[in-house]
Amino acid sequence: MRVYKRKTERGLFSREAMLEGVRLVLDQGQKIKPTARELGLNYKTLGRYVALKRNSINIDNKQFGYSKVHKRILNDEQEQMLADYLIQANRIYYGLTKIEFRTLTFEFAKINNIPTPTSWKKNQMASKDWVYQFFNRHPEFSLRTPEPTSLARMTSFNKHNVGLFYDNLEELIQKYQFTPDRIYNCDETGVTTVQKPTKMIAEKGVKRVGTAVSQEKGCLVTVCGTINAMGGFIPPFCMFPRVNTQPLWEEVLPIGSKAEGHAKASGWMTGDNFLNYLKHFHKYARPSQELPVLLLLDNHASHVPLAVINYCKENDIVLLSFPPHCSHELQPLDKTVYGPLKTFFNAAADKWMRNPSNAGKVMTIHNIPILIAEAFPKAFTPTNIIAGFESTGIQPLNRERIPEQRYLPSYVSDRPEPAESAMEPQQPEPSCSTHTPDESTAIISPHVIRPFAKAAPRSKTSKKKVTSQVLTLTPVKRFLEESAAAKSKNKAEKSQPRCKKSIFPVNTQHHESESDSETSDPNMELDDSDSDLLPSDLEPQEREDGEIENPTAQQLDERLRFGEI
Repeated sequence: MRVYKRKTERGLFSREAMLEGVRLVLDQGQKIKPTARELGLNYKTLGRYVALKRNSINIDNKQFGYSKVHKRILNDEQEQMLADYLIQANRIYYGLTKIEFRTLTFEFAKINNIPTPTSWKKNQMASKDWVYQFFNRHPEFSLRTPEPTSLARMTSFNKHNVGLFYDNLEELIQKYQFTPDRIYNCDETGVTTVQKPTKMIAEKGVKRVGTAVSQEKGCLVTVCGTINAMGGFIPPFCMFPRVNTQPLWEEVLPIGSKAEGHAKASGWMTGDNFLNYLKHFHKYARPSQELPVLLLLDNHASHVPLAVINYCKENDIVLLSFPPHCSHELQPLDKTVYGPLKTFFNAAADKWMRNPSNAGKVMTIHNIPILIAEAFPKAFTPTNIIAGFESTGIQPLNRERIPEQRYLPSYVSDRPEPAESAMEPQQPEPSCSTHTPDESTAIISPHVIRPFAKAAPRSKTSKKKVTSQVLTLTPVKRFLEESAAAKSKNKAEKSQPRCKKSIFPVNTQHHESESDSETSDPNMELDDSDSDLLPSDLEPQEREDGEIENPTAQQLDERLRFGEI
């Protein structure tokens, strides 16, 4: 039985009463039945303990009364090995489902020659009852719905990449003496006219609970927020999916905000828009040559155009990028600000939809500024902003702020570089387990039965790996200039029209001009493979007999019409 409930009070007695009854019978010579009746004990039970005491058996530490003890298949040590495996699998984002855990438990018991019930052998897995009892004995586990995490995010967030970011940050702080009020972080987030509904009160037993939203597919507005380590913020810079913006939007948005349209009306941030954002940022941050500012941002394509780098160098803005796919742990805005912003925005959208005056109305892009103005001051508070910089270890600078277990998902791709693996002998990898099996018991660990996933050795690639870098440094700028020049050159080559081959036969006997005869061999002939090198606008030449070489389509039609062919 999974949950046993006692139905009677039979067999319940205190330990002190039983020990007192045994003493009265043996030391004072009282009868068993009257003594049991007097103390509220069962005389049979009292007689059994009196017999044990007379046979010199110590009953002081003996468990009294009835106890419902289930038969254990695995002992505490064996269950702890399975528990350690589950913890480690979850930390590297390769957790087990309940079916997989039941199968692993049966394989673990079978390999270690542990007797199992017949139902285990029949189903080739542990029973549901055993799993429930395992969860009762280990309350640290529960069934939860995991959050999907990409392999890029798992593998890129490793100690090496994060260490490079902290190295660059520490070097810049020492070089420019950045104070908290001159350390900024900017990032974009999107809000739409289709909100994510907040939790609401509903009756139990109803299978489906719904709430009203504006549309099935909404319009996206990009909000670029900026905060500094002192707890302050810069008014938001909003990108609307329109070519032209309306002055009313900036009037409704928080004071000082900037609303800008998109050339293709998409609502996404581009390089030109980000350059305009930097002008908006410069207006409020006011960097100078004596007091430059540090701007932390991700390495999105719109953040690294050459025009952006030149503007930052000319206006004393130092750009430091986060490592790719690491902003979920290193970016203060993502850690403590944008989550509350989405919550307050969705709550404001729900409030708008439930307003009786808006019944039957569709939320449009013109309502977005009102909702942003309501949610922005609630999320961009000094408490949230300062907590974001502290939790990421940026201000104050603390490399150890991120716990070691956060790097464990990169274990899957943690392997040596190709050059190192070819020159050095491969060392045995340390076990990812936190539990070391006892060699004396010779128990085969679950890590041996079902090893964790491990990527193959790395192969050499010509693609340059992107890491955290100071974008305003001269080497980075020179690299961007060379890349831009190479792209423009390739684009120009592709835009040049190519000469097409003529569909008519080409006569290789050409009359050369005087200038050509001086530099080329008169006896040289062109084969068919060189026919596409001839100019496409070469005029047809007339021979001595009146025949035209390389006739055009119009000339062929005239010859066919007059019967010459």
